[in-house]
Amino acid sequence: MKDNVRTRVKAWVPEGDPIIDTASTLWKSAPWAEREVWDLMGIKFKGHPDLKRIQLPENYEGHPLRKDYPLTGRGERMDFPRYIP
Repeated sequence: MKDNVRTRVKAWVPEGDPIIDTASTLWKSAPWAEREVWDLMGIKFKGHPDLKRIQLPENYEGHPLRKDYPLTGRGERMDFPRYIP
């Protein structure tokens, strides 16, 4: 951007069924941010072109920042795929 202007958008979503319209039709960078919000917070974006997890495994249950994931106690981290160089 020429003037280096930043914009912040805030919107209220219901806690029980968090769904809001996508902003991907307005901004080219919105789909990536919306995918991250879906992955971590569980907020669905109606009309999003490719809403899927980007940071957590596909079989992960819940959304970590909502703190609704199942706690299994000691050894829980062993369920994640490991990167071994």
